[in-house]
Amino acid sequence: MFLVGNQQHMLDDKNRIRLPAKYREELGNKYLIMPGTHGCIYIYPADETQKLMRTIQEMDTFDPQRAEWIRSITEFSAMADADGQGRFMLPQELLDICGIKKNVRIVGAISKVEVWSEERYQERRNRMNLTVEGFDNLYSHLHGNAEK
Repeated sequence: MFLVGNQQHMLDDKNRIRLPAKYREELGNKYLIMPGTHGCIYIYPADETQKLMRTIQEMDTFDPQRAEWIRSITEFSAMADADGQGRFMLPQELLDICGIKKNVRIVGAISKVEVWSEERYQERRNRMNLTVEGFDNLYSHLHGNAEK
């Protein structure tokens, strides 16, 4: 599964969202919804849940910081089933944490989908160096070849 691209979308009045068809084909209709990094929401396909939770379960919970991270992630996570029209509800607490009101940006992130408030997404984009040099720098860091 390789989810890529992005699309603008809106929550309905009941905090429901419908993923674009190209993502639903890959993810199915059952999801794990959890807090993501940098203020977004991660949406994983339900069949990835066991693998993801097993990884979390294997972490050292005697480390207080790690135990708190696990607690925080699971406390605000939820399972969701899409209805006949492909809609599912995002938890209000998670929307509040991520600053999502109405307009969202849905981003494919290889094995998951990220849901961003449109404002936070645009702030992130404005900080990026969207030039050839900027992408070359990203790739060099990815491969550990950045100049020091």
